[in-house]
Amino acid sequence: MNNYYIVPMTILTLIAANQPDDGQKYAHLEQLFKAAIRDGVLRPGEKLPPLRTAAWEAKCSLGTMSRVYSSLERKGLVNARVGQGTFVQETANIGADVILPNLHQPPKKHSVTKDSIIDLGMNAIANDWGEEIIRWALQRTSTKASSFNLMTYRDGFGDTQQKLALRAFLPEPLRGIGEDRILINHGAQNGIYTALGRLSSPGDTVCQEPLSYPGVSAAISQLGLSSLTVDTDDQGICPVSFEQQCKKGRVRILVTTATGHNPTCITTPLSRRNEIGRIAQKYDVLIMEDDIYGFLYPDAPPPYAKLFPEQAIYLSGLAKRISPSLRIGFAVASPHLTMLMAQGITAQTWMVSPVLINAALEISSRADDLAALTLQITAAAKERHDLTSRILTPYINNYDSCQSHAWVQLPETISISQLVHQASKAGVHILGGSRFANNTTAGEQNIRLSIMAPETIQKLEQGLIKLKTVLSTSNEISCDFF
Repeated sequence: MNNYYIVPMTILTLIAANQPDDGQKYAHLEQLFKAAIRDGVLRPGEKLPPLRTAAWEAKCSLGTMSRVYSSLERKGLVNARVGQGTFVQETANIGADVILPNLHQPPKKHSVTKDSIIDLGMNAIANDWGEEIIRWALQRTSTKASSFNLMTYRDGFGDTQQKLALRAFLPEPLRGIGEDRILINHGAQNGIYTALGRLSSPGDTVCQEPLSYPGVSAAISQLGLSSLTVDTDDQGICPVSFEQQCKKGRVRILVTTATGHNPTCITTPLSRRNEIGRIAQKYDVLIMEDDIYGFLYPDAPPPYAKLFPEQAIYLSGLAKRISPSLRIGFAVASPHLTMLMAQGITAQTWMVSPVLINAALEISSRADDLAALTLQITAAAKERHDLTSRILTPYINNYDSCQSHAWVQLPETISISQLVHQASKAGVHILGGSRFANNTTAGEQNIRLSIMAPETIQKLEQGLIKLKTVLSTSNEISCDFF
């Protein structure tokens, strides 16, 4: 009779048994970990192997394995605990914190409740007028929209007259475009996903800024594309770095937020946009510009879609301008690109909701109110930025702000992960800069504060004072607090 020793499968044995023949070890290892979590090899709450152990087993550098762990954390699959290690998320939490900042329920021993937390993590723009105008627009839609609009299937190409009317939401330089250059979608995030999916091919590379809105990385990962980063400075993307990456080949799309960048607050000047556009033309790279905050910058340089109409895709939406619930967005590109993206819309959801489109049409007719709202937001933003600077300045190294958020650099003596955790227990939800990072070093000593999110400036002030208190006592907290 034979004796068999049954060796249970672990992530280390899985790594050892699945060495890649060639290609990027980083992407291969990330997929192995994802599969292990999905298939139960790594169970909820289980601690991942130490970085050095995992790197040794995978025959890769410590930096590569660190990048894998960081990516898993950004995608909400694992949770790094200071001084303890990295753990698989509980099943109920997996995927709940991939893009949206997750308001975690504080432990019962703390007096702070989830409902009382001041949220400076979600980059929303508080406005009472948004709810009022949505209710008004939906009511108008229910009585005015034709049966054809409400009860008929369309495809992703959209209606000509509707597209022309919705140009009112585009920046001034783009309002004269023809309907064949505009596409209505389900919001800027849907535009990002659709553009990446329809306008790239297997093997193509997507260029990103070192720091960007996490929804872009989520879409790149979901589509199985590879990405790399370009260097940036205080004017945005560095042309020399961008051209160096283009020379390597297979760069298909450059993703950028050129106006009111999230999170760094940079607005790229016209001269730099022209440099980047000429390089994109030279190497046939599409520039995908996320301009979700562009309506707050009427004096910003023209978007890439105006400067280089054959080389650019412009994306925006109404989530920040009106409300996140109004899932309407816009893409502007050359006609052959909008046709491909329209096919993507049809394949995903057949059409954009005619109810929401008609509501957006009603809102677009209130041009004076839209202009007044923008002025109101920009005035409030200045007041809130001044308040933030006044309260936090003694504790920060650098502070940049724009119309929706602030980008704060803290001294190296402060642990950002500990600060985020400590602030949460004090009743303030903030985001560490690494959440926006597309490489292993960007944003390590930064936090992003969504200072336009609280309903009132008084609530913002309460949150900032709590954060100031945490910063002022950051070196006095014992390890068991975390």
